[in-house]
Amino acid sequence: MKLNVPTDCDNAPKRRIIKDFIIALYKNEFETIANGIEDEFEFRIIGHKTISNKEELRKYLVKNVEALELTLDEVLSHGKFGACNGTYKTKKEEIFFAYFFEFKSAGKYTIKIISEYKIANQI
Repeated sequence: MKLNVPTDCDNAPKRRIIKDFIIALYKNEFETIANGIEDEFEFRIIGHKTISNKEELRKYLVKNVEALELTLDEVLSHGKFGACNGTYKTKKEEIFFAYFFEFKSAGKYTIKIISEYKIANQI
């Protein structure tokens, strides 16, 4: 997969965690994803459903994520919150996305809630 990601995230731990998490998400590196989220978490697929167990999340990712190219435009963090946006491309479409993160606390680095927004644009 071709990656286009910001290089300035490494000095802010939560920005780096978000960047690495999104890359793992689109590479289907589930072990990395599972290690980054709380045991009790929510993955909110806005407009569809909420996933709250790791096996269901793994199945969703295997079925719904097949990126050939990933671009992260912005990665932000503040306190226990973070966000990022960008695009990914498949063979048939370009998908615009935004993710909003809530970490366990301002001082913890595991993710408690993720909200996923996607808009498809056929190529």
